[in-house]
Amino acid sequence: MHLVCSIAAFVAWTVAPPLGAQVTTGADAEARAAPGGAVVFSLRAGAKVSPGVTKGAETLVSVDGWVRQALVGGKRDTFPASISGKSAVRLRSSPSPQGAILGELRPGVGVTTLSKQGTWAHVKRSGWIPSSALPRQVAHAPAAQRSGSAPKPDAAAAAALETASPGPPGSMSASRATKVLASPGGKTLGELAPGAVVRPLARDRGWMRVTIEGWVNERDLAPADSSFASALTAADLRADPEGTRGKVVRWEVQVLSLQAADPLRRELTPDEPYLLARGPGAENALLYLAVPPSLLTEVKTIPPLTIAIITARVRSGRSEPAGTPILDLRTISKR
Repeated sequence: MHLVCSIAAFVAWTVAPPLGAQVTTGADAEARAAPGGAVVFSLRAGAKVSPGVTKGAETLVSVDGWVRQALVGGKRDTFPASISGKSAVRLRSSPSPQGAILGELRPGVGVTTLSKQGTWAHVKRSGWIPSSALPRQVAHAPAAQRSGSAPKPDAAAAAALETASPGPPGSMSASRATKVLASPGGKTLGELAPGAVVRPLARDRGWMRVTIEGWVNERDLAPADSSFASALTAADLRADPEGTRGKVVRWEVQVLSLQAADPLRRELTPDEPYLLARGPGAENALLYLAVPPSLLTEVKTIPPLTIAIITARVRSGRSEPAGTPILDLRTISKR
């Protein structure tokens, strides 16, 4: 009798739960938009999830819970709603501050809204987590056993999105880490992480030219211009006005005011808008930064005494009558 009970217990332990059934995570886990892709939410140990297909060491799961309705924003990609703000949002088991915390949704992440109750919204999201965070019978169940599950229509749409590129129509995603070359077989420029979204531009003998959108720290960039001179100072411009004419600089300056050129500024056209600035860096020199029409609206929002990073082309290293350098502004961003 004891042997029969032991066998029954072993079978119950090894057989995966019914398709669509919820299971409890056994460890904290980060959920990604695609296997190896960007993290979209995190789960705490003990959170209930609905497991789906497995790829490699990761399993697609969906989780639903409650968030403050004020923190739910508008449409994101193909999701009908998203998490607003700049901070992660707690996902709770019930519409109450006392509800158990299931995990956290990253800011900007798309979600599906299921219902609303008072000031709370019931939302759902899918993501890929390490299979090791799930009960053993789920993590070890064959993919074919779970791939036939038919989630609800809203969950099916979310699952489809998680396994496809979240970018614009025609975009593709890297299935693994891959090098980016300057040309087919050429110099390595960098590397795409798994899940990175790119847009194809051209194809050539098995190679694809792509473009990728993303954000980098502006301090790490310099103009891709053969005339760029990173070491030039305002004193250099005044000392060699002819030799530095046309050079492009990237400086940190302090914006003093936006002005319109008067007849005394002979190398500025009448009424041409320019920024009176001080710099670059610790150099206490006055500068005239001529503002093109394309930047005028942006420049008007910059308060006096703001520290800004600029790129500009030298128009005159020593203008008349005061000897102030004049530069044509190309880009500007507040520090």
